[in-house]
Amino acid sequence: MPRWMLAVLALICALPAHAQQAQVAADIGRRVAELYAAPALSAFSGATRRLDEAMRTLCDAPAPPALEEARAAFAGSVRAWGPVSILRFGPLVEENRFEHIFFWPDVRGVTLRQVQGVLGKKDESAAMPEGLAEKSVALQGLPAMEFVLFGSGAESLAEGDGAFRCRYGAAIAANLAERAAVVERAWRPGAPFHAALTRPAADNALYRTPGEVAGEVVKALSTALQFVRDTELLPALGDSAQEAQGRRAPLWRSNLTFALAGAQVEGVAGLLRAADFAGSLDAARRPLVDSVLFDLDHASQALRAVEAPAEAAFAKEGERARIAYAAVALDGARHSIGEQLSAAIGLTMGFNALDGD
Repeated sequence: MPRWMLAVLALICALPAHAQQAQVAADIGRRVAELYAAPALSAFSGATRRLDEAMRTLCDAPAPPALEEARAAFAGSVRAWGPVSILRFGPLVEENRFEHIFFWPDVRGVTLRQVQGVLGKKDESAAMPEGLAEKSVALQGLPAMEFVLFGSGAESLAEGDGAFRCRYGAAIAANLAERAAVVERAWRPGAPFHAALTRPAADNALYRTPGEVAGEVVKALSTALQFVRDTELLPALGDSAQEAQGRRAPLWRSNLTFALAGAQVEGVAGLLRAADFAGSLDAARRPLVDSVLFDLDHASQALRAVEAPAEAAFAKEGERARIAYAAVALDGARHSIGEQLSAAIGLTMGFNALDGD
């Protein structure tokens, strides 16, 4: 056999062994499922059910207080989505569920065009959950729901002439609640994905070792930080205050941009703690996790300190400084996780979900 072929075979054989040598807790999958995913998914499922109920109430009896209740339920769903959005693998990415719940980035404004089209034409098929489920992902999920509740003409929801708009919003809410419930069930004990994640084995089609589970978690952490920084914050921040465009940020109409980003950053910290990477490191390397948590905490504080409305905040000098600081901290945390921490626990990381892997 040629020497080059022997070298290739040696490399191929070495890769699984490297994954098996990863220094992580043997029960990392169980920890992630029970300590992080279960409470996060339960909270999101509950929040979307409340949104569903609030929209039904609003449609049945339009009034300003009912609209405020629906808007509050929407805000609760957005905040609960933050930690769930970190779990960008397994059930959340199957059947494009992530995009159905949160279609972003939307650099071409597809959501606005399509939602306005549905409202303008009063497409009744979009006002039924089963009909809406067959349509574009841009017409579903939180960004579309935001325009229904906060976009131009939303005041009609509290009056008698917003009936179609309300039915469309109710269909969005019903499908959000259903998808949240599906994902929650898929993570429960006894479900195939839960079994695969918590009991990695050589004959497991998804995860053969705890190291492969750890690789999935590290990839999810890195992807989440990149998503917040590169698709939610930086496009709106621009290179200067003059070039800032707050309307390029997600959920600016409802002024939930920074609440969402803050919840996502806190979610990354929560998942990192649940995975207990620090417990697998020696005393000399354990500060790596503390350093990441330090950056995440400061990024979260900076985002939550932004007081101006999202539409204007990216152009206001003091607020820009907070957002820019958060972006730097997020980038530092991402590199620490993807390079230093992954190396310390014996992982070789490749592409993340945003790279199309």
